[in-house]
Amino acid sequence: MPRPRTLALAAAGLVAAGTAVSPALAAPTSQKASAAERAAMAKAISTSPVAGINQLSPASYTVRYARVYSGSSYWGMASIVPRSDDVQGATVVLARPAGGSAWTVLDVGTSDVGCRVVPRGVAVAFKLGGANCGIRNGYTPAPQTLSNPTLTGYQLTMRFYNYLNPQNQAKLSRFLAGAFVIQRANNTVANRTQYLANHPTFTDGVIRVDTANYASGLLTVGGINWQTTVPNTYIPVLFTYAWVNGQWQMVSFAKFAASATLPPPPTP
Repeated sequence: MPRPRTLALAAAGLVAAGTAVSPALAAPTSQKASAAERAAMAKAISTSPVAGINQLSPASYTVRYARVYSGSSYWGMASIVPRSDDVQGATVVLARPAGGSAWTVLDVGTSDVGCRVVPRGVAVAFKLGGANCGIRNGYTPAPQTLSNPTLTGYQLTMRFYNYLNPQNQAKLSRFLAGAFVIQRANNTVANRTQYLANHPTFTDGVIRVDTANYASGLLTVGGINWQTTVPNTYIPVLFTYAWVNGQWQMVSFAKFAASATLPPPPTP
């Protein structure tokens, strides 16, 4: 199989999204959750780190209006109703693994909640957002294939480098997956929390993408990066990206021993 062509461009540009389309679940209606389902949802909400709910006092709000999607009992929603002026009312979208009873909070908010998470039928049933809410219509689900992994890999990598600038710290935080890990050329390792607390600012950079392969939901990108202000320093790198909740996130980043000369691209 021929390798993708090489890209070598200066730092600029953002990400290309996947284009695959996923069918919506049938019967866009919902029903009241059972007592057991309501209790399980309330427990999931009170312990969820999403939007910092687990930091709220349980006495400051109540969970009400819990509903379950008629087309699949594994989708649910509920409302956070304030009991205190310190808490804002919000809609919560949840899901539970097939065969399990424990719920997981996917999204919390006051507008367009769940639109990048749930299928179109679920969005309609729960009256979430407008006509474009849901991953079938207006948002894209996890792509099954990528027409140009090299281009997508290049754009994702440039997004990462752009997010290293201090003013983009919040964007970088959202871009790094919870399980993110970086391995440096000196074999030191940092997890997501450690990296966010201490990362370099990338300036005047160039990235050359030599290989990019997408399979099983992971996009692996290999190449060379260097800084134009530091000549004769070329660093082989390897990135891994995954599609998480309707968006790309970086899972890992490896840096290898620097070279004094620019290595040639792989032979097709």
